[in-house]
Amino acid sequence: MIDGLNHVGEDHICSVCQTEFTNDEGGMLGYIGIIPVAFCPFCFAGICDMVEQMDEREWEGLTDEEKNEILVDAIRHDWNDKVILEQIEAKLKEKNTYD
Repeated sequence: MIDGLNHVGEDHICSVCQTEFTNDEGGMLGYIGIIPVAFCPFCFAGICDMVEQMDEREWEGLTDEEKNEILVDAIRHDWNDKVILEQIEAKLKEKNTYD
C-alpha cells in the first residue's frame, strides 16, 4: 500500500490497473521522481516490454577476428576456462555498453 510518499505493508495496489498484489507475487515498488508507484507483475512485465521495444540498439557479438584474438591469448597465456569466459564477457560488455 502507498501511504503519502511511502510504501507500507505487504499488500499493494497496482498504479496502472488497480489490481491488488503482494510482495510474494512479485511486481515492483519504486518511485517516479518522488511519487511512489507500485506495478503488479503483469503491468511491470508490460512496462519492461515497452521499454525494450523502444530500445533501438542492436546487440553486437564478437567478430571472427576478436574470437581468434582471445583464442590466441588463451593459448599463449595458458588460460583456464574461467579466464577465457571472463575475457569474452569483458569484450562483449565493452561492445554493448552505451553511454
